[in-house]
Amino acid sequence: MTERAPDAWAAKYAAKALLGYALDSLLADRARPNRETLTVPSPWDAWWACYRTGLSTGTTGIPVRTVRSACPTCVARAAELAAADPPGHPGTEPGRCCCLLRWAAVLRSAGPVAAWPPVTLSLALIKPGAPADHIQDLLARSFEVLSQRTLTLTKTDTRRLYPEAYGVSYVAERDAYLTSGPVHVLTLRALHPAVSSKDVKSAVRNQTGGDALRNHLHMPDNPGEALADIAQFAGYGELARLHRRYERDHAATRLAFYRTALGIRAPSLDRLPAAG
Repeated sequence: MTERAPDAWAAKYAAKALLGYALDSLLADRARPNRETLTVPSPWDAWWACYRTGLSTGTTGIPVRTVRSACPTCVARAAELAAADPPGHPGTEPGRCCCLLRWAAVLRSAGPVAAWPPVTLSLALIKPGAPADHIQDLLARSFEVLSQRTLTLTKTDTRRLYPEAYGVSYVAERDAYLTSGPVHVLTLRALHPAVSSKDVKSAVRNQTGGDALRNHLHMPDNPGEALADIAQFAGYGELARLHRRYERDHAATRLAFYRTALGIRAPSLDRLPAAG
């Protein structure tokens, strides 16, 4: 039997769905519900989720398999890196098979819209040289600031924020920019459940100028990365406290969405609106 190729939604978003599934499962004490095995299109999806959390596959405990057509070399390499504690990074060279670069390009490409379930918590990182006070005023219309700090990022920090190794020059430019001066990190709580961090980020960027590189503001577009960002900058102890207070009642809804998106059953079309 010929295996069906992953659809466009899964190819672009499986890594982020797996990240959210792993974190909500661990934080809600629901790791490995029903011992489900989740299918991802690329071995780099599973690696990315582990690297983004800073947790090895042994810690996340979520059983994952890749489609049978996956490159055997990449399956072995990605599994080795994800199993390390902390997870390792493959570097920014494309490799002989070029699978890693192609996979990263899909993650950064335009594609189907993802109607992620709501998340209350988020994080904003105001980048070096940005009009920080103005951006905080704009964010205050949609979010309560739970905590804030100022720090200077290292390349280790930027790699965890953007692990996808999208070519040497792409990574080098962003490393140089993001480590060039202090950043402001804000842990946020949405004032309304329907608030979209992606929409807020786009609005702030439109009002503050910048360009494709120096765009002033990082905010996660999906629940998994929101939780991962808080863990990275506030620690898992603080994330667990905030999750218990603000997210625990919503975790089951998100986990059901992730199981659907990861192929336990076909994603519902009303959750995946057409791109427009």
